[in-house]
This record gives sequence, C-alpha cells and structure tokens, in this order.
Amino acid sequence: MKKIITAVTLSLALLAGGATPVASATGPAPATTARAIVKKVYLKVGAHKYTKTRTAATTVGQLLQWRKITVDADDVVTPAPETVLSTGMKIRVARVSVTTRTVTKALGHDTVRTLTDTLSIGEKKVVEAGAKGKVSRTYTVTKVNGKVKSKVLLSETVITPATTRTILVGTSEYSNGHKLNLAHEKLWNKIARCESGGRWHINTGNGYYGGLQFSLGLWRSSGGRDFAAKPHKASRAEQITIANRVYAKSGTRPWGCA
Repeated sequence: MKKIITAVTLSLALLAGGATPVASATGPAPATTARAIVKKVYLKVGAHKYTKTRTAATTVGQLLQWRKITVDADDVVTPAPETVLSTGMKIRVARVSVTTRTVTKALGHDTVRTLTDTLSIGEKKVVEAGAKGKVSRTYTVTKVNGKVKSKVLLSETVITPATTRTILVGTSEYSNGHKLNLAHEKLWNKIARCESGGRWHINTGNGYYGGLQFSLGLWRSSGGRDFAAKPHKASRAEQITIANRVYAKSGTRPWGCA
C-alpha cells in the first residue's frame, strides 16, 4: 500500500529532526533564499569627508539609491554606478555645476608718448587725457564641490571703447634760450622727495618753493629768473639746472635734506 504523507506525519517528522521533504501534496517545496553579503565601504559626497558605511547593496548605484543620494547629469560618480561593490571600496560623488555668467569690466586704455623738441628735457605735456572703456564678457563657469575649476570665455562685447592717452615728452636741451643741466639727477630727485614729497610745483606759502624748496633769494641769486619768476613755476629740469648752479658753488649745504 502507498504511504500517504499527511500534515500530521509531516509535523512529526520535523519535530523528530528529519529532513525537509522535497515534495508535498501541493507541489515542490519553496527554494531557500541566499543570505545578503554585507560590505564595508567608504562614501564621500561633495565636499564632505569620507564616511565608513556598511551595506548589503550590490552596486555603487544601488548604494546611492538606498542612501537617497541623488545624482544629476553633471555630477561625477567614481567608480561608475554599475560597478559591483567590494569591501574597502571608496566611492566619490563629485557635485559639478556648470553655469553661464556675464560680467561688466573696465577696458584699459593705451598710452602713446611722442618726443618733441618744443619741450625741454624732463617736461611732459598731456595732449589727450584718454579714458577707460567698458566691456561685457560672458563665461561658462564650472564648479566642482563648490570650487571654481574652470572659466571659459564665450563672448565679449565692447560697450564703450577706450580712448588713447597721448603725452608729449620733451627732448630739447634748451629752455628760454638757456642750456639745461641735468647732472646729479638722482641726487636731486632724492632731495626733492625729502623736501617736498617730490612735488615739483608746490607752493605752501612758507617762503620756499618747488620740488627743492628754493627760497626766492637763492633762486634769484642763482639765475633762476632765466626760466621763471618763482621756483615752482619752473619745470623740474629747470629747477635741477639752477640747483646744479648752486651745487657748483656750495655743494648741497643749502639743503637740510642732503
């Protein structure tokens, strides 16, 4: 007689420690589910530091999904999302943003210097003051984890053109028919910085004039009126010429700064 397996006999067999039957009256026994493998990995998102995490996820992408970490088209995931996870793996999510930025900036002007013998050596005359312009520039700015990594110029539009500054520079060795003498020029520049802060046309009303702070008496007695009635009205080259006349007689004694 065929042996009939009933629920009662099945229960008794299990309690007795018997093997699980491979078949029953209702069909094959369900398959056994494999146990998930937990890996220890390191995860870094954006500018944050790496954090150690334990996960049963199979791939990098699944880990990010389970952690609810969203990634857009510009972000970079390393290694790639389809990579199978392994213990000790380091996963980085770089937050990348690409934006377009337009800025307005000053446009510098050129300076042209023209030599002329209509002015004495050391004299300068501004013919055209010149002016800065204005330009609009559009850039593509790429940031990685909040820091600018690249800036690419897309277009440039001049809003206001810059105008050139023009300066005449004297070359003549004469002024008012008198020969100029620029000997010891470095010395006189140094004394002028001390005496007047290098301001060659200063008149503070204290009885001393020009870059080298001549008194009127010393200026006139040294032939200063060959060039101007008062020292501060004379050019730098003319003041140095008179200073050299004084220097030939008295050295630098008349100047306390010397």
